[in-house]
Amino acid sequence: MIYGLHRRSHGVWPNFLEQRTFSEKIASRILHPQKIYGPLTDKFFVREYVRQRIGSEYLTRLYDVVSREDDIDFDNLPSSFAMKATHGSGWVKLITDKTLTDSSEIVDAAASWLKMKYSKINLERHYDYIPPMIVFEELLTLRGELADDFKIHCFEKGGNRRQIVQVHTGRFTDHRVNLFDRDWSPIDVNHWHSRKDPSSIHKPDNLDELLRVAAELSRGFNYVRVDLYNIDGRIVFGELTFTPGAAKDKFNPPEMDSVWGTYFDSDEIYYRKK
Repeated sequence: MIYGLHRRSHGVWPNFLEQRTFSEKIASRILHPQKIYGPLTDKFFVREYVRQRIGSEYLTRLYDVVSREDDIDFDNLPSSFAMKATHGSGWVKLITDKTLTDSSEIVDAAASWLKMKYSKINLERHYDYIPPMIVFEELLTLRGELADDFKIHCFEKGGNRRQIVQVHTGRFTDHRVNLFDRDWSPIDVNHWHSRKDPSSIHKPDNLDELLRVAAELSRGFNYVRVDLYNIDGRIVFGELTFTPGAAKDKFNPPEMDSVWGTYFDSDEIYYRKK
């Protein structure tokens, strides 16, 4: 199935013996995941990892964690919050005003997520290592709008580290994705979505700190995407992503898939060396 999905997404069969492209190396992770990917993808367990690496000040406020929908105490939740499943991607509800939300909607969503096995959707088997739970945490907003996130691709090869910043704009209207290098120079490639004029995207005043935090959280891995929020200078951890887009996101121009593939060794080579 992974071979077929790769061909449908990228127009070619993957070569898992050589793994030259970024997409091939990510798809190989889906086939043979490192067990550590599970707990560090777990939206609850990863908090302890972040606390030990960079400190609790980078974490969202946590309101509750439950493993059964019957344990949700809706009345004690704040007026706004984010509800997430620990064992999947995209299983999120953002509540801006609790008074406009029926508690049964929350309970029903939790019950549905807790019964599901995310690996059956995109075949990402490391999600099978995550205990199904529901977390309720701080809703990250800036002046009444959802805070922008910075997804920082962190690569390591032969002791050399590289970072690429992925910026999303208009997520719920006209969704665009722009890429920048460490110096905030635009990278001329479309990945996943088309771009907007890069000159309209301002360089964060605390870019160096964003990159430092991402580097510390990615230390010890050949590749991981570190998702961070930036709220008037306050950096907040989002999540770690080891198989972005389930290896299906296209590059335009397509040859950039091979270029990104040179930025890190395959897991097989990397972990054998270590």
